[in-house]
Amino acid sequence: MRTRMLASILSAVALSIAFVGLAAAQGYPAKPIKVIVPVAAGSGLDVVARFATEKMSQNMGATLYIENLPGANSNVGAAAAARAAPDGYTLLIATEALPLSRLTYTKLTYDLMRDLELFGTLAKGVFILCVNPSLPAQTVEEFVQLARAKPGSIAYGTSGSGSPHHVVMEMFAQANGLNMLHVPYKGSGDTVAALLGGTLQAAMGLPSSFAPHVRSGKFRALAVTSAKRVPAFSEIPTLMERAVNGVEYESWYGMFAPAGTPRPVIERLHAELSKVVRDKTYVEERLGKIGLEAFDSPTPAAASAFLRSFSDRIAPVVKKAGIKVD
Repeated sequence: MRTRMLASILSAVALSIAFVGLAAAQGYPAKPIKVIVPVAAGSGLDVVARFATEKMSQNMGATLYIENLPGANSNVGAAAAARAAPDGYTLLIATEALPLSRLTYTKLTYDLMRDLELFGTLAKGVFILCVNPSLPAQTVEEFVQLARAKPGSIAYGTSGSGSPHHVVMEMFAQANGLNMLHVPYKGSGDTVAALLGGTLQAAMGLPSSFAPHVRSGKFRALAVTSAKRVPAFSEIPTLMERAVNGVEYESWYGMFAPAGTPRPVIERLHAELSKVVRDKTYVEERLGKIGLEAFDSPTPAAASAFLRSFSDRIAPVVKKAGIKVD
């Protein structure tokens, strides 16, 4: 008897929650939606986020506005999103910096997998392995030979310990048995300046910050980290097609919501984000111009599965390198 009563109560509670979620979705959005971007205004991620939210605003007939909360490899903004009410009125656009932080930080104030849900993706981009032209390496093979011959002689820069730039270079170094000097900076702008000035001999960067210098000849591009060549840089070979131990790595951009956000709201947001990702103007005129490609997840569940798969794939690299930020 008690078992049946308990089951009836639980069923009623579940039904009530479902009705509340459906009601919330039917009137959604009833007010402006804040989108946290966990980096400074003007950065590559910020540019992509503004493209996407502008188009979503137009399509939804609603107001989506950006709030930049930079700091600690995107963790300041992510923590703020994780603490927000799960009602669909606070979202987060971030990169793979978040799962990397989960692997490299020991004192985060939020749990990525528990407190936030990746429900959609919007763009991806390759890293370009570049060297200062003064380095006597015209190809990736020559770069590897040089690094092996003089361990520790090549200094490479990143946007900080545990950043995507650090992890992708560590993947390449581990695959080819290289010992190089890691020099962390506060951002890609500092890395670019150091590589231009010759303080660094090498770095991996995204097209948004490296492409202008590749095209001007101030950086020598050796390879990209994608599985196939990128149309915008078709002359640059992939690591996989060269006579080295290649790696595949693409940076990605996704949209998160606080865990517990009603499913109808998540489904609506995913559908609206997918409209943007499939929009020809967004893909060709916005993403293409900064060297990125569209990246669509067919369902919110697929986006969540992608996040876990990415984290599982990168974890061994981080562990072997002993990367710890705090």
